[in-house]
Amino acid sequence: MTQFKHYLFPLGEAHVRLYYDGEVFHLDGMPEGREEIELPEFYKRGVRSIFNLLESMLPALSCIGLMGVWFGEEDENPLVVFSIWVQQENEGFYLQMGTAATLLRENGIPYFHRPIF
Repeated sequence: MTQFKHYLFPLGEAHVRLYYDGEVFHLDGMPEGREEIELPEFYKRGVRSIFNLLESMLPALSCIGLMGVWFGEEDENPLVVFSIWVQQENEGFYLQMGTAATLLRENGIPYFHRPIF
């Protein structure tokens, strides 16, 4: 039997979206069989802090979405985030990369970036 190899990224890796509306966390895009995984508490605290800060600046904020890469629950940092989506009533936008990176770092959430060579 031939073993399948995928050269773009490891098979245990998944691109996921974490949504938070001020009350409920929702994780989309998890690998099959891992849909009910609970995020570590430091992620939840960090996302709540980011949401509260953005809500104080944008009163019409309805939710935020963090897009990232899931490496697996056995990893110390299973989710590494690369962007933040801000959803207002009928429209939304991505935060600038520098702003997103600063918010994530200051709130203890691992930020995914490619070093500049």
